[in-house]
This record gives sequence, structure tokens and C-alpha cells, in this order.
Amino acid sequence: MIDYILKELQTDGNYHGQFVKTFEIKTELPSLSTIPEDLHPSIKNYLKNKGINKLYPNQIEAVQEIKKGKNIIITTSASSGKTLAFNIPVINYLSKNLKSSALYIYPTKALTQDQFEKVTEIIKEIGINAGIYDGDTPQDRRTYLRRHSRLLLANPDILHIGILPNHTNWSNFFSNLKFVVVDEAHYYSGVLGSHMSEIMRRLRRISHYYGSYPQFILASATLKNPEEFSFKLIGERFKLIGGFENLPFNKKLIILNPPLIDPVTNLRRSIYKEAVWILKKLLKNNVKTIAFVKSRQGVELVTKMLINSVESDEKELISSYRAGYTKETRHKIESELKSGKIKMVITTNALELGIDIGDLDVSVIVGYPGSISSIFQQSGRSGRKGDSLSILITGSNPIDQYFAKDPDYIFTKNVESISINPENQYIETPHIKCASYEIPITIEVDNEYFGKNAKDIIEELNKDGILERKGGKYFFTDRYSPAAEINIRGAGQEQIRLINSENNQVIERISRDRATEETFKGAVYLHLADTYLVKELNLQDNFVILEKKEVNYYTDSLAIETIWIKKIIKEKKINKINIFFGDVLVNEKVRGFVKKQFESDRRMGVEELDLPDIEFITKAFWFTMDEAMCKKIANLHEDLPGTIHAVEHLLVGMMPLVVLCDRNDVGGVSHPMHPDTQKATIFVYDGVEGGIGLSEKGFERIDELLKLAYKTVSECNCKDGCPSCIFSPKCGNENNPLSKSGAKILLGEILS
Repeated sequence: MIDYILKELQTDGNYHGQFVKTFEIKTELPSLSTIPEDLHPSIKNYLKNKGINKLYPNQIEAVQEIKKGKNIIITTSASSGKTLAFNIPVINYLSKNLKSSALYIYPTKALTQDQFEKVTEIIKEIGINAGIYDGDTPQDRRTYLRRHSRLLLANPDILHIGILPNHTNWSNFFSNLKFVVVDEAHYYSGVLGSHMSEIMRRLRRISHYYGSYPQFILASATLKNPEEFSFKLIGERFKLIGGFENLPFNKKLIILNPPLIDPVTNLRRSIYKEAVWILKKLLKNNVKTIAFVKSRQGVELVTKMLINSVESDEKELISSYRAGYTKETRHKIESELKSGKIKMVITTNALELGIDIGDLDVSVIVGYPGSISSIFQQSGRSGRKGDSLSILITGSNPIDQYFAKDPDYIFTKNVESISINPENQYIETPHIKCASYEIPITIEVDNEYFGKNAKDIIEELNKDGILERKGGKYFFTDRYSPAAEINIRGAGQEQIRLINSENNQVIERISRDRATEETFKGAVYLHLADTYLVKELNLQDNFVILEKKEVNYYTDSLAIETIWIKKIIKEKKINKINIFFGDVLVNEKVRGFVKKQFESDRRMGVEELDLPDIEFITKAFWFTMDEAMCKKIANLHEDLPGTIHAVEHLLVGMMPLVVLCDRNDVGGVSHPMHPDTQKATIFVYDGVEGGIGLSEKGFERIDELLKLAYKTVSECNCKDGCPSCIFSPKCGNENNPLSKSGAKILLGEILS
């Protein structure tokens, strides 16, 4: 079937040689090991009924290390048995220690529900009280779980806002807490990861208060820095458990690069249009397919375009799926995928996380998903019970085009680092407030949990009257928990309400910064495949008025940044340049927006805006060029401002290859004579107040980043620059000036 589909695609009129490379991935499973003898009979029966007679070496190692009392992080590819690796030892321990409890944490409600069904299968004959505790749990069920649960499944949000502030209602559970399992740990990067690190410190603090010192078990996709990441996330040391990295069955992975429309500008056929062509072919062949699209907006667009292009009897076989849908809607889609009523689902990474949606034949990845780990996670969603196909469609941006030019990079083991920052004071401060509400803070003791900044933050909160000192302890002065005020999936900003003008209903809430960048007057906003025009942005009263209207374009904001150096934290020398890392003050001005046609990405015009500036202190790395280097560029008749501007775009574009982030999570500024350095300077900074570790990782891996930038600009076939190398869709200066040849010279000089 797979070979037949590929032949159909290659003989279709839309095929113009865009298959860049086909990887044949053969499974080489490791030798299996005997199941431990000391397991509870019910666990043995469960394994036997599943046809599992032996375990993988990484599963045996996990069982042994957990038995020794070690914290472990299991990092392996999809379908390599991570769930069994922790379920077996945890449930076996609970079966023999009748008071002990365990907490399983999942990043989404859907995954929690899915994993609860699997856990229930194992424990049904053991008699362990287990349950899900989240925002959908009925009140009477919550009361029961607080009193009787020994195996609790929850998400970070309910842990933060519901369990930790009310720990006195959970005293029995915390007193006997033996294990904390954090599944899909790689999900906790950036802002959410930084918040999660504070939640984990509050959890440890409360557990210790009740006299329990739980073991932590992390399960994750492959990471560049697993031990460092796990320490930052939890605050304790971990042992790494690796494993085999191949996919579960033989698979074809194809890198597909849409054909050029204009060979001069390197403009390509829209990635969404290319995806719709492939998905239509798969649907015609009755192939069960999952398509991953990076953004919420992209999911809605691809679904809308696909439904509009197929026969009426095929429309009901297609569904979108993403965060934001109601629980009932999500469960209905999941059920219909399992039953086969739905043949094709278009989703964000919400379905990357291992939710059981039945057997899938093909996975289509629409654009680089943000990490090499995610390529394998998403690819691994198809073919769990047989041979399968995955197609990665590359977009026109530099990082996607890097894979089109060097597809073998996927298999070089150059996986990304995860960056979080437990010491970001803008994230740490509200969690210290939460901790003081939960248990009064003591500086000497709580430095262990909250680090070197805790003393200054506590004293500042005391000075502001938020904390009150009594006998060496600091008490929260309000009677209500501050947890409800903190959005852990954002940077703790005020939430802006998006209001549908037809019925005055709030359809969504977003952060203030997102509102400034995405819901300015005249912007197009997508929700449930419908397009809305923004009629009013009111930042004073925190609302946006939307008018539902069918349009054929979307909008991107254009921002100009200025930057000042506040403090140098560390520095080093790489070849001919000095690299610095430290605190910077960033001022962002959204000066306008560009309209782009949905199907072609063709620019339809630019409009000016007058919005308040965004100013914040964050982290950045930067480097300077000495006079000799600048003179060399001038002597070769290259434009210095255009040269460093192009290098800045390349570095920002390549950041997601070394750090787990989105291109929009970082910003860049270049200056031919910066007032703070008195030299030509290029900055790359974290786009979140206080910084979340992205630029710090860029600083640590700067040599690799510079090489990636040089390779990208050197191997692009365009003449003077294009979206595949030095152009940026978010450039506030509309990609002017830029010098491709100057960028090649400067990067070559730095690396020589």
C-alpha cells in the first residue's frame, strides 16, 4: 500500500520532483530480558495478556534503579516502552506497601484520561484506589480522591491551582507520597517549563513538610541535555536511562520540498497547499492519516482548505483537533478515530503526546515541528502495529530549507537542548508568594528550594506588604491563594478577552503581548476555522472586539527592536570574536503589519500601526566585530549594516536547531555602531521577560550556531537573499538592508 501511494504521488500532475530524500528506517530491536520474578501476580497476568513475555534492557534498568531509590530520567524514542518502565515498579511497590501513594503528572487532560485507562487495566485486580483529578473532575469525586486515592493522575495546572494551595486536605496523600512521575517531560520547555520547575519545588517543599521524600521519575523524548534539564526542572539529581532510538516498525520517512514558483526569489508553493494535495491523495486511498501542523492557525487553515477541496461524502472523514476544544469534542474525535469513522485528523502537537487514537498508516508533518525529537515523536504516531510512511513537508523559511538541503542532519544525533530558567524572577516571584501561602517562608530553609534569588525576592515582598515577618518566618498577608492569578502557560501577564461582536461572547483569552502582536486593529484572527477581523484593541480594559468575516488573507505584525546592555554575566572568545551573555533592556515597537494571501503567502500590502511600546529586561547573547573585520567587508564593497542584519536573521532562524524553541521565541537586533559597545554588534535575545534560557544555550553552542548559519547562506541558490536564507517574515525593517554576500564573508571570516 505504501509503495502504491508513493507511485501515485510521483505520477500526479502536481509532482515536480519535490521528494528530496527517502529514508528506509529498519527496526533493530535490542535483545530482550527476563521479567523480574518479584512482581505482583496481577502485573504478571497483565503482561501475559498483552503478549509481553520479556522486557527491553532500558525497562529492566529503570525497574532496578527505581528499586534502589534513585531519581531517573528515561529518554528514548516513541513506542520504546517508557510507560511500562515506570508503571511496573511503581504499581508493584504500591501493591506491597499499602499506605504509599504516587502522583502521575501529564501535560494535558486528554493524555491524562488516556493513560488512566491503561493504568486501570494493570491495577484492576490489585485494589489500588486511583483516579484523575483535574478541572473536569466532579466535586463529590474530588472529595473521595482527597481522602482515599493512592495513585493520582493530574496535570500541572490543577497541581498548581487546586492541590498545592489546599495541601491540608491532602495530608494523608502527601504523608505517604513515594513516587512522582512526570511523563512527556520534554513538553516542559520555555515559559511553561520555567513555571513547572517552580511548581515542582513547591511540591517537594510540601512533601518534605509532611515527612515524605518522593522519588522523581521523568519520561521524555531524546534530549541533548537530560541530566541538566531534569535538575533544573525538579531541583534534584537524576540518573539517565537511555534506550534504543529506532521506530517500532519498518518505516519510510520522506523529506518533501514544495516546488519553486519563482526561481529568482525562491518563493515556493504554499506549504499548506502542498499538504492539502498530499492529504487528498491519502484520503482517496482510504489511508488512515494524522497530519501535524505547527500552529493553531495552521490547523484551522489546512482543515478548511482540505474540506473545501474534497467530495461531499469525504468531508465527514476529516477532523481538526487541538487544544481549546471542549472535553466532549476532543473525546468524540478520539473515539471516532479509534473506530475508523474519521480517517484523517489535522492537529497541533496535542496528539504528539501518545494518546491512543488507534492504528495509523501515515503521518504528515507540515513544516519542521520545532525539534528533531518532535520529528520522531510525530513520525512514531503512525505504524505502531505495522509498516508505515511519514512525510515531512518543508516550508520556505531558513530552518525548513536547511533540512531540504541537508536531510541527513535529522539522523546526526544533533538533538536540541531544552531551556528553562528556574531563576527568572518574573516567574519565581509569584510562586514564592504561592509557597508562602501554602507554608510560611523561612529564608534559611527555603533557599534550598528557590535558590540564590529567594532572599531578595522575599525581602522585597515583605517591603511591599505582601509578606509579613513574624518570628523569622514570612506569612502571606492575604487570606486567598495567589495561585489563581498566575497563568503557568504564559508569563504571568494580564489576560485579554477576545469578544465576538455578534453575540458578545468571549471566545478566547490571550496574553497582553500576544494581543499587541496578533490582535491589533485590522488584524485577521482565526478561531475554529473561521476568520475574524479585529475591530478594536482596548489594552486599558483588556478586551478585543472581533467581527466574523470571510477573508482570503492573514496578517503578520512588523516590529522594530532597540536594545541596551544592562549587565555582562559571562563571556568567551570564539576564533576572531568575543561572545557575551547577560542582561539587556529591549524595547519593541509594533510599527505595522503585512497582509499575506492564505494559499500562496503572497504579500498583499503593508499597513502602519500606532501601538504602545513593549519594554522588558531579558537575557541575550551578543558579539562584536573589530575594526579590521569591518574594513575587510568595506574593502570588498559590501554594505556593513546589510551584512550584520543578514547574519542576525540567520542566527535567529537557526536557533531552533540548537535549542528547543520556536523562531518567534527569540528576537534579534544588529547595529553597525552600538552605543554600549562602540562597535558593530549583533544581539540575539529571549522574547520573554527575565529570559528562559534560550539565548544562554545559544551562547553555549555559538560555534555550532555560526556553522549552521554559514551553511544555510552558502548553500542557498538564490542570488541576493530570499525567505529560505536571510529574509525574515517578522522583520520590522521589511528585510532592508540585507547583504547575502556580506553575510557569507563575515561568517566565513569568523569561522576561519
